[in-house]
Amino acid sequence: MTTSSVNGTSDNPLDDLRMRPRQVLVLVIALLLAALDGFDALSMSFVAPVLGREWHLKKDVLGLLLSSSLAGMAVGAVALSPLADKHGRRAMVLGAVALLTIGAGVSAAAGSATMLAAARFLTGIGIGLMVAMTTLISAEFTNVHRRSIAIAGVATMGFPIGGILGGLASSIILKAATWHWVFLTGSIAGVVLFVIVSLTLPESPAFLATRRAPDALETLNRVLSSLGQPTVSTLPSTSDRGRRSYRALFATEMRGTVTRLTVISILIATSSYYILTWLPQIVVDSGFTPAQGSFVSALSGMLGFVGGIGFAAFASRFRSTNVAAIAMTGAALALSAVGVVPPSIPLFVISAGVLSFCLAGTTGLLYAILAETFPPSLRASGMGFVMGVMRIASAAGPTLAGVMFAHGMTRAGVSIIFAIGPLLGAYLVASMRTRSNTATRVPVALGEA
Repeated sequence: MTTSSVNGTSDNPLDDLRMRPRQVLVLVIALLLAALDGFDALSMSFVAPVLGREWHLKKDVLGLLLSSSLAGMAVGAVALSPLADKHGRRAMVLGAVALLTIGAGVSAAAGSATMLAAARFLTGIGIGLMVAMTTLISAEFTNVHRRSIAIAGVATMGFPIGGILGGLASSIILKAATWHWVFLTGSIAGVVLFVIVSLTLPESPAFLATRRAPDALETLNRVLSSLGQPTVSTLPSTSDRGRRSYRALFATEMRGTVTRLTVISILIATSSYYILTWLPQIVVDSGFTPAQGSFVSALSGMLGFVGGIGFAAFASRFRSTNVAAIAMTGAALALSAVGVVPPSIPLFVISAGVLSFCLAGTTGLLYAILAETFPPSLRASGMGFVMGVMRIASAAGPTLAGVMFAHGMTRAGVSIIFAIGPLLGAYLVASMRTRSNTATRVPVALGEA
C-alpha cells in the first residue's frame, strides 16, 4: 500500500480519496443500524392500539407510553453522544446497540404500564445515542463528494426501512401472536446487529486523526489499510484539538449556528413524532383495525425512501436551506391533510405518504448540515446536543397530542396545530444566511439575526 501526505486543511484522511468497497460496507451497516432505530422507535406505536384495549389504558396514558422512548432518546443523545468524542465512534455504536437490545427485551416482558414505560425509556437511550452515531459514521467514512448523499441516504432511508418492516411485521404478528413478540423481534434483531458491528466496523479515521492518541498514526494507518486506502506519513494538522466540551459549542463563532439549528430541529421533531407515534391510533379511531393501522404506517413510510434521496439530490444543485424550506412547507400541508381527509385507508396512505416524503427530505438535510457544521473533535458533542434537545421536544409531541385527544379535540384540530411547527421551521431555514464549507457543498447556517 502506498503512503501519502494528508491535506493539512482537512481533518479527515478520506476526504479526497475514492470510495472503496469496505467504506460502502460501513454505510450498509449504518443503514441497518438506522433501520433498527426506526423499528424500535415506532414499535410502541404499533402495539399501542392492542395494548390500550388489553390494559384498558386512557389516551393520556398511551401518550406517556409513546413518549417514554423519546424522553430516553434525549438522555442518550445529550449525555452519551459526547463520549464518542473521547472514546471513539465504534465503542459508542456497540453500546447503543446493547442498550436498545436490552430495552426491547425488557419491553417484551413488561407486565404493567410503569414497567413498560421504564423499558421504553431504556430503549430510547440507546436509540438517541444511535441516531447520532449512524450520522457520524456516515459522514466520517465517506469522501467529501459523497458525504451529503450518504448522510441523507442513511438518515432518510434507514428509519423508513425500519418503520416499513416493523409495520408489516407487526401487522402479521398482531394477527398471529401477542404484542410481546413485536418487541421481542426488535431485541433479536439487535443481537444480530451487535455481532455484525463487532466483526466489521472499524474506528473512524477522522476520530483517530483528531484525537491524536500516542499510537494515533499507527492505528490510523491500520484502519486505512483495512479500508483499502493508502496510508499516511503524517497526521493532519487541526486547529480544534482539546475543544471537546459543550462550552466550546457556544463560543462566539458558533453560538448563532447552534441556536438556530436547535430551534429548527425542535419545531420539526415535535410535529414529526406526533404523527409517527399517533398515526396507527388515528387510523384505528377512524373505524379500522390495529392491523390496518400498522399497514397504513408501513405503506405510507415507503415514500420516505424517495423523499430522502430526492431532496438530497436537489440540495446538491440548489441551496440546501431553500430545499429544506420546501420540504418543511410540504410537510406542514400534508400533516394538515392527514387531519382533514375523510376516514379512508387510501386517503390515509396518500396523505401520510406525502408527509413521509417531505419529512424524510427535511430530516436528511438537517442531519447533513449538522454533520458538516461541527469539526470532528466537537461533532459528536454538537450533534448530540442538538439531537438531544430535539428528542426532548419530540417526547413532548405525543404527550401533548394525547392530552388534546383526551380533552375531545379531533384529529383535524390536533394535526393543524402541529402543522404550525414545520411552517415556522421553513421560515427560519429560508431566512438563514449561509457560508460555503471548504470540505463540502452543504451550506451551514451562521444563524445571526
